Amino acid sequence: MSELIKTTATSIFIDDLGLLHIASNGVPSTKQTIAETFAAARTLTTRPVPTLFDARKWPMGGADFWVTFIDLLPSVVSAGAILIEPDRATGLGGFPRAVNRLMIPFEVFTDEDQATEFLSQFLRLIAETEEE
Repeated sequence: MSELIKTTATSIFIDDLGLLHIASNGVPSTKQTIAETFAAARTLTTRPVPTLFDARKWPMGGADFWVTFIDLLPSVVSAGAILIEPDRATGLGGFPRAVNRLMIPFEVFTDEDQATEFLSQFLRLIAETEEE
């Protein structure tokens, strides 16, 4: 595991597989906290990487959060998985599907092993690209 970085709203690290983890600590998200989070994540990696967003403690974010999140997402994330509690799925609305369709592979999970399995396929693609 890489060093653990704590921001106002998250904890961030890269695991032994090479997945970036961004875990909410329960502080409400704003455009400032997401900018801080992505800036901190960029100190751990030089390119976009598969990322697990652990949103089980996340109290959701307002419109300004989502605009900033979408703007900064491609600079850090090559594929994303959001880990949520089963009763929170409707709170994300159509956002994950829109990101998946328009930007990067992006899915919602309630099981961390399934989220990791989903993201691992993109680690293999990165490794294959680097070998060429």
